[in-house]
Amino acid sequence: MPLTIPKSILFTPKVPSIAVVGLLLAELLISQSFHSPEPYCTLNVEIPHYSTYLKEIRNIDAIKLNITSECNVPQDYTEIKSFIGKLENGRQVVVYASGLERREPLKNNPEIAEFRDLFALCRLGKSMSYAGSASGIVHLKGGRTFPVKDNSGIFRAANCAIGAQ
Repeated sequence: MPLTIPKSILFTPKVPSIAVVGLLLAELLISQSFHSPEPYCTLNVEIPHYSTYLKEIRNIDAIKLNITSECNVPQDYTEIKSFIGKLENGRQVVVYASGLERREPLKNNPEIAEFRDLFALCRLGKSMSYAGSASGIVHLKGGRTFPVKDNSGIFRAANCAIGAQ
């Protein structure tokens, strides 16, 4: 007489396997929707430049510094201190330092705050090389903060000297 082993009740599926896969996928999608991404913010400091806009609109000669803070989550506001440095005798000298500047994010993009009105008056006629830097804190929605800093990386010449007499 042949030996037969009865199927164990433990190994017989009570729910079809396609339903189990479906439930696992649904659980994964639900858990991902409730977990927001880990906040990450960057600061982008552009190279200081002679502002033709300020010359045309306000009739002033100025070296302008544009800065943008950008996050992967909505921000409440960004606060920074910015600097413009020039090369003088082979070393960097700070010629402009802002106070603490605060900007709220753009209305149509709450992840981005722009600083577009940072400038130092200058005198045309003498070429100087400038670079910019900034550091600060992004205040995110919900109360968390994220420190940020950046610099323009290189010096670029402009035919306008800050602080020239």
